[in-house]
Amino acid sequence: MDEDTGAILVANDQFYRALSLADSNAMERLWLATDDAVCVHPGQPPLHGWAAIRVSWRAIFQNQGPLHVWPSEAQVRLFGLTAEVNCLENIDTARVPGAGVVQTRATNIFRRVDGAWKMLEHHAFPLQSSSVQQLDRFSNN
Repeated sequence: MDEDTGAILVANDQFYRALSLADSNAMERLWLATDDAVCVHPGQPPLHGWAAIRVSWRAIFQNQGPLHVWPSEAQVRLFGLTAEVNCLENIDTARVPGAGVVQTRATNIFRRVDGAWKMLEHHAFPLQSSSVQQLDRFSNN
């Protein structure tokens, strides 16, 4: 794995850590604060611009709180100063009786700015209901 790919995967993991911890400050540090930013939460219309995206994350974190989410099957494609990460999002829904761990498909776009990989776009889509995998919980803690 080359240095850029490793740094991109670290940035991707940091995104899911911020999401899991409901950490607005960490999420803000990860995103590129630009009107070009785009975020599509599962089942929702696209949000355009960092201002709208920041409001959405704050509302999600306030209403939902911490929720264990982690990426798997991450694949990186690098296009100069732009990188694409395609992965599965594994969401531990233990607070919902009988739900277990469900998955969504995500595409995360990063842009290299001043030597750091910043999130420019996040698109998450539910898998077809017939394809949803009920995984064992990540942890009993």
